[in-house]
Amino acid sequence: MKPTRPCLLLHLTLLSLLFGFAGDAAGQAPITTSKDPGQWALIYSDVLAKNRERLKDYSWQYRVEVSENGQMLYVDHLDARYGNDGRVVTQRVGQDLKIKARQGLLLKAGQEARLKETEAKIEFMKKAIGDYVYMTRGQVVDFFTKARKTEAVGYDNALRADAESVLVKGDSVTLIGDKSTAFPIYLAFSTPVDAKTSIRCEVYFRHLRQVGAFYGPKVTGEFTQVGAAGGKTLRIDVESFDYLAKP
Repeated sequence: MKPTRPCLLLHLTLLSLLFGFAGDAAGQAPITTSKDPGQWALIYSDVLAKNRERLKDYSWQYRVEVSENGQMLYVDHLDARYGNDGRVVTQRVGQDLKIKARQGLLLKAGQEARLKETEAKIEFMKKAIGDYVYMTRGQVVDFFTKARKTEAVGYDNALRADAESVLVKGDSVTLIGDKSTAFPIYLAFSTPVDAKTSIRCEVYFRHLRQVGAFYGPKVTGEFTQVGAAGGKTLRIDVESFDYLAKP
């Protein structure tokens, strides 16, 4: 059912209260005098759309550390860029395998199965990060409408929003945003993977002021699987660096 106009105006007002005044960080003045409440519905989603478009002109590198229950499994080195569908495309350029090769077909097969399962979790995490960072406009409005809004402690001129069941039932999202630019500063989300497994991710953002864009130089993801043996935790630490404009 579509919201009535008064309800829609309330949604837009809540959105404006969260992020205050937002403009184009590449140099345009912040929007401080507009009387059209409809503009506020697009502030954050426009920031996301502009960011994705601007980063299409860049490539960068990832360093990925994967550990299970505190034991290092492997370290990946990846080249990255945005694909035509707007999602990050990666290519492995090196891998330091910490799981030592073992003798025997059964042990080797078990190692390969373990690595395959880990790769599947990494793909899930990569998709989840894309979904939660780049929410659709409808999801943005829904999130900010239901979110609890407070001043972000420890940050200058930033607000914090917390909400549950944002993209799927049972998830939770925390977003800290810069009130002057509407750029994200920090994003954390927890979401179920299946009946026994959940993932919690944290993304720390850095701003490329000269081009009016942002990226996540540090990302952590932790899969927790509950079982009879006390559970299993798979941790993924990602660093991104060397953002370069494509020639």
